[in-house]
Amino acid sequence: TDNLFHYSAYLGGGNNPFVLNSDPNETDFRVRNLTLPADLPMGRLESRRDLLQSLDRTKRQREPLMEDMDEHLGNAFELLSGSAARDAFNIGAEPDKLRDAYGRHTFGQSALLARRMVERGATFVTVNCVPWDHHGSSNRLPTEEGANLLIPPLDAAIAGLVNDLRDRGLFEKTLVVAMGEFGRTPRINQYAGRDHWGRTFSVMMACGGMKMGQAIGHSTDRGEDVRDRPISPQDVAATIYHHLGIDGSRVTFHDQLDRPLRVIEDGEPIRELF
Repeated sequence: TDNLFHYSAYLGGGNNPFVLNSDPNETDFRVRNLTLPADLPMGRLESRRDLLQSLDRTKRQREPLMEDMDEHLGNAFELLSGSAARDAFNIGAEPDKLRDAYGRHTFGQSALLARRMVERGATFVTVNCVPWDHHGSSNRLPTEEGANLLIPPLDAAIAGLVNDLRDRGLFEKTLVVAMGEFGRTPRINQYAGRDHWGRTFSVMMACGGMKMGQAIGHSTDRGEDVRDRPISPQDVAATIYHHLGIDGSRVTFHDQLDRPLRVIEDGEPIRELF
C-alpha cells in the first residue's frame, strides 16, 4: 500500500514509484489501470497521445513540471500498450507450493511479487509491511502481541524470498534490505508498548555477492545506544547505491531550484560487506 514514504522528492515526479494499492494475497488480486476500457481501442489511444503532445508542446517549453507529466504519460502508455506488466503481476502463475513457502499473507505474497519484478528487470522494488507502530495506545498493539502477530510472517516471507532468489540464480546480484526508519524505546511504556527511538536500530541485508553471516556493530545491552562501529542511514544508502554500481559521493542531481546536490553527502558503503 501507499504510505507516502517512498516518493522521489528532488529527483522529480517522473521517478516516483508505480504504487499497486492492492493485495496480492486476495483471490481476486489485480493491478488497476493495466488494461484499456472495452470502448477504447489502441488506435484511439495513440491518436489521443499525439493530440496531447501537440497541444502541450508550447507549454512544455516554459513549464519544467511538464517534464514529469511527460514521463508519467510515457510510462502509462507503455503499460497499457504492452503485456509485460500484466504478465509480471500475474502472481497466480506461481505454483501453490512456492506461494505457501512465502506465506499466504499480504507481506509474503508481496515479497513473491517483488521477486517477479526483479526477475523481469525491475531495478528497485519496495515492499511495505503492516504497521509495527506498537505503542500500545491510540489503537496500536502492545509490543508482545504485535511481535507474536507480525514476526513469524516476516520471517517466512524473507526466508522464502532469499531461498527463491538463490534457487533462480538471482541472489548473487540482488540485495534484500529489511529495515524501518527507527528503533523502539528500550523501556516498555505504561500501555505495554514501545515508542519511537532513533538512537539505535537494526538493518538486515542479504546478498549472495556480499559477505554474509555477520553482525556488524553492537549496541549496549539494552539497545539504548550504539556501543561500537556506528553505521549511519547515509552509510546504508551508500551501500545500496554501491550495489547498484553508483558512487553516491560523486553523483549529483539538481533540485527544484536547480541547485546541485550530491546523492550521498557523508556516508560510505559498509566495508565489511565487500
